[in-house]
Amino acid sequence: MGIIQILLSAEFNETVTLIINIATVALAVKFRKSFRSTYPGVGKFYDALLLATIVWFIAECFYAPGYFSDYFSEEFIEKSELIADNIWIVFQLLFFYAFASLFGALINNYRVEVVKEVPKGGENESALMLSPGTHIVFPEKAKELFLSLLKEYPGLVISRTPPEEIKRRLGLKRTPVIWITRVEGKSHVSPTRLEYLGHLVVEFFKENETPKVVLIDCIEYLAIENGFQQVFKFLLNLKDYASVTDSIILLVTSREVWKDREWKLLTREFPVVEG
Repeated sequence: MGIIQILLSAEFNETVTLIINIATVALAVKFRKSFRSTYPGVGKFYDALLLATIVWFIAECFYAPGYFSDYFSEEFIEKSELIADNIWIVFQLLFFYAFASLFGALINNYRVEVVKEVPKGGENESALMLSPGTHIVFPEKAKELFLSLLKEYPGLVISRTPPEEIKRRLGLKRTPVIWITRVEGKSHVSPTRLEYLGHLVVEFFKENETPKVVLIDCIEYLAIENGFQQVFKFLLNLKDYASVTDSIILLVTSREVWKDREWKLLTREFPVVEG
């Protein structure tokens, strides 16, 4: 048998298919942990797709005797293919479930709801004089300024503090909170996923075409996880989107946590709220 005939034979194609399936499963298992830690919201999708791939491989194993008919009886091949057909149905159900969970995650977990909440407190009238863009706020002034702005704009909090705790501190009930953490969960974002975090904030700004206010109280933590330059670029990008949507970002931080050069860069781009 020539090389061309071998390459076109059913036995060769089935063998290659089985090898590819084994390699796919091996790679999926190898990268499972890193994928789930980087994209926690779609962990169910990954696991369901991995399980579907394993089931697909099992089905192919039961189909294989039909491609090697010289070694198996017709009765054995028929029974084997019947089992494979049933396993194939399981694969299709798992495949459907995988993408259903993906779409559900994209719709429910990857969107920040725009909520207008009028909180108690926050009577700083100068807050309403802030221009669109990004401003640095010292911790002792952050709460009053943010609550004052919430009386006019829908808000969002991005914090290292768990949502329940930060809402209690600010006296909020409905304003959404993105928790910067490596713990998997809804509205949780890993500190190293700056691009995704930026996407959430930008989409929040674009929603309803109304000005909004965002409080970020964890830029030091983000800088530790990603480096100052990466976080600075991330903040510059958000500043531009805040400006074009007439929105305001409050960066809660203190002078002493930054090196001189870093503080100069921050204050050059983001004015400090003095009042």
